[in-house]
Amino acid sequence: MESTRPTGEPMDERAIDEVLCIAPGIPMAVVTRGGVLLTANRAMADLLGLPMASVVGRSIATCHLLPDQLASFLHQIERGGDSGAVSEWQMRCADGRRIWISLSTKPVFYRGAPALIAACQDITARKDLEQQVADLESRLARHTSELASNELLIKQRAAEAANRAKSTFLASMSHELRSPLNSILGFAEMIRDLHFGSERYEKYVQYGGFIHKAGTHLLELIDDILDLAKVESGKLKLSRNPFDLAELLHECAQMARPLADRRELSLTVDVPTGLTLDADRLRTKQMVINLLSNAVKFTLPGGSIAIAARAAEEAIELTIADTGVGMTPEEIALALEPFGRTDSAEENDPTGTGLGLPIVQNLIEAHGGRFEIHSEAGRGTVMRLVFPARR
Repeated sequence: MESTRPTGEPMDERAIDEVLCIAPGIPMAVVTRGGVLLTANRAMADLLGLPMASVVGRSIATCHLLPDQLASFLHQIERGGDSGAVSEWQMRCADGRRIWISLSTKPVFYRGAPALIAACQDITARKDLEQQVADLESRLARHTSELASNELLIKQRAAEAANRAKSTFLASMSHELRSPLNSILGFAEMIRDLHFGSERYEKYVQYGGFIHKAGTHLLELIDDILDLAKVESGKLKLSRNPFDLAELLHECAQMARPLADRRELSLTVDVPTGLTLDADRLRTKQMVINLLSNAVKFTLPGGSIAIAARAAEEAIELTIADTGVGMTPEEIALALEPFGRTDSAEENDPTGTGLGLPIVQNLIEAHGGRFEIHSEAGRGTVMRLVFPARR
């Protein structure tokens, strides 16, 4: 017949009672495999909220284990468990508090029958800490998921904005290219068909001039588009070398002076002698001509334009100020968009491409500098190129 005596090192009743006495601070008890308390120390009685006199003979089922854990606990007691088995349980104390306990069991033979000696340890602080860690990990996972979703949404919106900008750019470019081409084709057809007869030579010469003007405008537009595309794609190669800034600004002023004189504008240059700029001279001249051309176009007769340059802290500033029609903040933002044309631009320069300021902004940024516009409607505009002093 199979023995019912527990395996492992035997412990007699005296040894078990001594163990309960020498560890008064550790809740300990002996329980039958049916879940009945045979004996316990004071610490276990206090944990269960029972007087010592009522511990013996009480069923574990009445000792505050949570209902969802009681069946599993009684099943483990009934099985007897292996020597040194450790399990964790949650229980409600006599004062209403919920605590977690770690239960260590050892099969023994007590009062002539198989039993278990059990020792408890309050692990509530550890379980609370584990729960806090789990909550933090859950929150972190949720936040990580939200960030990933937000990043995806931002990328999606950026892609949509890029597509819209591309569509707008292509639509504007198509319109800008179509206008001069229509003029070229229209005038060419009139010359081809001798619309005014074979005797109106001077009229055909005039239309030939119109074709040349439209073709020149178309070529300038294509050059501007190519310049903008090169800069924005990072394929523009800058040839940086120190050069005399005063000499370049006087050259630009000389180029703009005939149109300024026709519009009765005052044009001045104020730049210190010997001021040098380490930059691409050709591209710097292109920027200045663009800004100066805008200033001349949008300054009413009798107004003034001032070109100035100075060495500032860690930078060289080049300024073109006019007393022209000026712009609102909204118009400035529009003017910096490719093909962006304000109402005043349409009125004062109907043949403009709307690419001058975007090209200037991209070229100065390619130099590591910045483009500043200060303007007020009806009070003129100050445009400033800020170059780094040295590279």
